[in-house]
Amino acid sequence: MLFSKSPGVEEFWKNREEEIGSPILATALGRVIREEEAFQLWGLFYTTSKTLYFQTFESNNWYSLLVSREKRTKKSRDEIWEIPFESLLRFELRPKKKGFLGFFAPPPLVHLSWKDETGKEKICLIEMERGAEALIRSALASENRS
Repeated sequence: MLFSKSPGVEEFWKNREEEIGSPILATALGRVIREEEAFQLWGLFYTTSKTLYFQTFESNNWYSLLVSREKRTKKSRDEIWEIPFESLLRFELRPKKKGFLGFFAPPPLVHLSWKDETGKEKICLIEMERGAEALIRSALASENRS
């Protein structure tokens, strides 16, 4: 699990599992770098056997304030995206560069698209730290079991 050595983190994931009523199978830290609203969000991605979640926490992100062109008063928002696997249209890792240049490549990019409850397609590109491969594998394995 993501940062599982800290007792506070273990408690967070345990509480989250109790709230959603299902074990969490994979986790990753990521940043949505392109979505329809063009607002960058840092947060936690995690999967259960049927759903992909993205959870953000309201806070001031000092790094984003330094490098962002957005208004400096903007905060990240506190929300949870809940995306059932059956609504996924695309959830795949962009291939990494091979060879020497791959060593200097940025974190993996993940393409994600799904239909929301109204049938509208949502699209975003995600820069993920460790865990992207496991997250996608858990989603695909769960989808194939359905």
